[in-house]
Amino acid sequence: MKQNRNRRQARLYAFQSLYAKEFHNPEETVIMPEEESNSNGAMDVAYAEAIINGVTANQSILDELLQAHSPKRKIGQLGAVERNVLRLAAWELTVSPEAINPRIVINEAVQLAKDFGSDKGYKFINAVLDAIAKEKQVKKDSPAVAVENESEVKSDVKAR
Repeated sequence: MKQNRNRRQARLYAFQSLYAKEFHNPEETVIMPEEESNSNGAMDVAYAEAIINGVTANQSILDELLQAHSPKRKIGQLGAVERNVLRLAAWELTVSPEAINPRIVINEAVQLAKDFGSDKGYKFINAVLDAIAKEKQVKKDSPAVAVENESEVKSDVKAR
């Protein structure tokens, strides 16, 4: 349970940092607050840094992914809260090296949107992230294309 709280705090801090970067110098280094980075375990600092750095490094890829799952709304025209919540969660769903349960990621994103976003923004966020999670699951579950006849491949290689 402590891990969940630590991750929740890390997501909150990462979201706030990403949001702030939109209105200030985006190249500015994020400094962890002293009370959050001490050893009391209030926040998973490494995870917060991973989110911030990961979203920043992959922002254009994440925006393309989000736009593909939101054809009726331009990502650039969303409110800053919704845009950054979507980027954060899309990074967790698709780029993060950790395997995180998509339901947790979506739930945390929806909660951030409810706490900081517009009245109905959380519904949009839920729909977009659900579509991304389902697409990822379909890709994960689809069998790799198998070679139908191994001898044909061998003979083709010999012919070259």
